[in-house]
Amino acid sequence: MDETLCALCLSTDPSVSSTAVAMLARIPGFAVIARELDYQLGPVELNDMREAHLAIVILGDDPSSGLAVIEEVHKSAPATQVLAVSADDRSETIVKALRAGADEFLPLPLDPNALLKVCIKVSALRRAAKPNGTAQHAQFWVAYGAKGGVGVTTLVANLGIALQAAGRRTVLLDLDLHSGDLALFLNLNPGYTLRDIATTKRLDTVYLQGTMIRHRSGLELIAAPVPLPGEAPLALTSEQTLAILKLLDTTHQVALVDTTSVPLDATRAALTNADRIFLVTELTLPALRASLRALAWLHEEGVDGVVEVVVNKYANRSWEVSPAEAAKTLGLPIRALLPRDDAAVYTAVNSGLPLEEVKGGAALQRAIAALVGGEEAPRPESPVLKGFRRFFSATERRV
Repeated sequence: MDETLCALCLSTDPSVSSTAVAMLARIPGFAVIARELDYQLGPVELNDMREAHLAIVILGDDPSSGLAVIEEVHKSAPATQVLAVSADDRSETIVKALRAGADEFLPLPLDPNALLKVCIKVSALRRAAKPNGTAQHAQFWVAYGAKGGVGVTTLVANLGIALQAAGRRTVLLDLDLHSGDLALFLNLNPGYTLRDIATTKRLDTVYLQGTMIRHRSGLELIAAPVPLPGEAPLALTSEQTLAILKLLDTTHQVALVDTTSVPLDATRAALTNADRIFLVTELTLPALRASLRALAWLHEEGVDGVVEVVVNKYANRSWEVSPAEAAKTLGLPIRALLPRDDAAVYTAVNSGLPLEEVKGGAALQRAIAALVGGEEAPRPESPVLKGFRRFFSATERRV
């Protein structure tokens, strides 16, 4: 479902304001409710200003009256983001608009991509604080399979859809830098990937949201890059990973991370800052032995109390290690037994559909959705901030 934004378009030229409103109606990912007002006809009503998330003030040939409107909106409705628009894009005009209280400036004719970035920024700022003014924090959930092929990506894709359906604004982060396929599983074709994020000189909330691609369920994805021929896989550092998580901390309710079985720097950064870790395994000795090794190094990293064992491809057959024996071996209870359903999984993957939309996939989807659980407990501090301190304190010790 598209996010609703309320916009107020203030102008003395109906043709310009109607063009802006029409462009707002076509912004992807948003349902913009826009109103046009002619500020030459009188002062803008206070309620109109306060109800708007975004006020677009179009400056005329004589910008003085428009600048006065910007000052009025900025003073009376400080929570409303103000976008100044003008055909005159000289530096002195831009400076005057910003000094009057505008948060952004765009030249005419409007560029749809530039307007989209403004909407993304407005959306991010709205989510950065709860109604009582206290900052919200995301929950960081990481799915990790110590052995490849245990079904981590299937779990992440369908758990993300279940979270979004439960009303939790969710983003998927594909940290499988060797062969991430979350975009394929969701039938998405991202224009940007983690490669763009890793190489940008200025990473902020607006840029990060611009790299996300939205699934029709409302779920958002930051995709892993597809390695180019002859190119080594992207090497994302711990610091870069923590910077991404820090930004997601104020824009989403849940960030669900897919990882590779190889404990890369990015994987370790995500795991050591997770609120929940789903250790995905099968009831085979190789998978359980790999999981046991993973639990050992997680313990060495100080990660305890957040690991939940998820058994995938459970067939309830005599040749499997029993769930009770697996729990005893790992020293942890089994959080979930996900039933084996190769037909439904292969159909879902090959068609890019959620399990709930393929024949026979309902039982497996229900088992995955049960991992959503209840509401998260409030946290006084995001674990990402603790991660930053851990990272930089370790850096200082090495210096």
